[in-house]
Amino acid sequence: MMLATPKTNPTFTAIIAEDHLAQTEMLIQLAEGCGIAVVDTVSSGEKLIQSYLRFVPDIIITDIGLKQSSGLDACRELKHQGYDPFIIVVTGIMDVRMAELSSELDSLSYLVKPVTEDRFKKSIQKVIERMDNRMRLSSPYLSKGQLLTCRQKICDVDGTIIYRDIHLNEEHIVYITKYGKETTITLMYNHVGHTIRATSSLKQLNELSTEQIFQANKSQLVNVKFIHQVCADLVTYGNYEIILYGVQETVTLSRNCYVHFERASTIIK
Repeated sequence: MMLATPKTNPTFTAIIAEDHLAQTEMLIQLAEGCGIAVVDTVSSGEKLIQSYLRFVPDIIITDIGLKQSSGLDACRELKHQGYDPFIIVVTGIMDVRMAELSSELDSLSYLVKPVTEDRFKKSIQKVIERMDNRMRLSSPYLSKGQLLTCRQKICDVDGTIIYRDIHLNEEHIVYITKYGKETTITLMYNHVGHTIRATSSLKQLNELSTEQIFQANKSQLVNVKFIHQVCADLVTYGNYEIILYGVQETVTLSRNCYVHFERASTIIK
């Protein structure tokens, strides 16, 4: 099989959901040949959902007939939770009904096995075109919510460390915490929360965001739109405790940062 250029500085990341090892390896080769970093492979719909929430890749390449639940059911659940990955469906059967269900999920391609390099590359080209359109339409001037570009360090299935940029709408960011040399970003989609890690510093993220995301203390930023209540800190005199919607954790609002909270609060009035 003739492949495209080898994997260097991948533009996109992907998860492959396939329950046959030979097919999985073939799809990895095709993806890497197109410059895509495969960050995980799974064999069931349940694991596809778990893996997506962990890595938040750009693309899901999925078979329909997976273990436990179908790839389409897993993608439908992710869509229900508010995520919008690019989906490429790979299947061994040309079924009109399945093709219709795939189309309803806004999948970019419905590839019947055996998958050729030419058809796979055309599918990736659709992803590139759709990504370009999404980025244009996601401009802060055209859509609700500022986009924050974060740097993320991950490993692909070969164990290679790669760095990629991910784009997060600050409307979904609940709070950000400095965590050693990394930061953890807690997000909320349709009342379902998850956390991702980024290598961008707290200072960089603070500079990229609007004033609705403010510095609450030396190691945390908070989105004022997710604040449920602010009350006095019973441990440290002069500090406050921020209670947030949708998460169990609370955030300390230091006395030195209270002015940032006041400024951010004027945004939602």
